[in-house]
Amino acid sequence: MKNQFLFIIYSIAFTLNACSQKLTKTEALKIIKANNITQNCYCEINVTTRSTWKSYEEDVKVIKALEREGIITSSSYKDRLSQLDRTGHTVVKIHPLERATYEYGFEKRPMGFGGEKAKVLYSTASISQVLGISLSNNDKEAKVLIEIRYDLSPFAGLVGRKSFPSQCHQKQIEEKEITLIKYDTGWRIRK
Repeated sequence: MKNQFLFIIYSIAFTLNACSQKLTKTEALKIIKANNITQNCYCEINVTTRSTWKSYEEDVKVIKALEREGIITSSSYKDRLSQLDRTGHTVVKIHPLERATYEYGFEKRPMGFGGEKAKVLYSTASISQVLGISLSNNDKEAKVLIEIRYDLSPFAGLVGRKSFPSQCHQKQIEEKEITLIKYDTGWRIRK
């Protein structure tokens, strides 16, 4: 009987001690990373580039780099824009390999203005660090300031400035505030 009583007392003391612990940066980072709150950035690219476009030379450099990395293959051919224009223009077309599909989400889109398009990963978001923690007066709620880093994919060089579909394309580092609530079982993100 005495042993059971001591076991109950130790259990209560251990639980109260665990509940009174402050939230550390390491623990906050672990909780936030486990909840996968970041979102990668996607964009739309042209599958072809023409020698008449201003971006042609830069596009070809990016395409050659993608080929060296084993992400795509490309083909080039001469094309006439109209019957009045007798000079040929060079067109370079991208052909995705399996790696482009699985690692970078390369997905062809329906033909539109400017030729064939594809949706592809622009940047990968990852939580790099906890910048600070602000605990409430009763230590039951914490506001955690985190830093999110956006690492560009190899396809990012094919995106024109006018093609940005969202704000995430203009960021390399972002700060975000997350609220954590302390339960008797531990800290959790407020939904």
